[in-house]
Amino acid sequence: MARHVGLRWLGVGLLLAGLHPALALDWRLTRSQTLTQAGAREWRYTLTPAGKEAQALWQRLSEQYREHLRAGYRVDLGAWRLYFLGGKLRLEPHCQAVNPACFSFGALTVPKDRQDRFLLELSALLDQAMVQARLTGGVVVLSRLFRLELPPGGRPPFPATPSGWRP
Repeated sequence: MARHVGLRWLGVGLLLAGLHPALALDWRLTRSQTLTQAGAREWRYTLTPAGKEAQALWQRLSEQYREHLRAGYRVDLGAWRLYFLGGKLRLEPHCQAVNPACFSFGALTVPKDRQDRFLLELSALLDQAMVQARLTGGVVVLSRLFRLELPPGGRPPFPATPSGWRP
């Protein structure tokens, strides 16, 4: 009985938060490390969309983000902001309390609430990767957008390079 009541409250909590469990799996964060005879290399944190729908959505959105960056605009990714300064790509902290207003939205044919959930999940996982990489040093890659190397304890703004495209 207690378990049944607990599951019901979990379901109510998810509904109130506006999260649908089936839609909360748009992104995958992979942590890997290369081992050589010389020893372990730095950690690599890679963010990629999971599933065909998420991949298609990210393909369209990342193309728009690339165009924004090429035109000299910034791209807001929730807790982080990506921009060019002096011909160099940079990533810096953006919103401390991430909400839908903290994102650069794309002109896509998906409902706004769907795009909100997609970007909120991206921001949470990107922030997780950045926190972990800053502790030990490592490489963070957001597929189709940027790659950056973080030294242990590095301070923003972080220099980045385009990943999968040319400026």
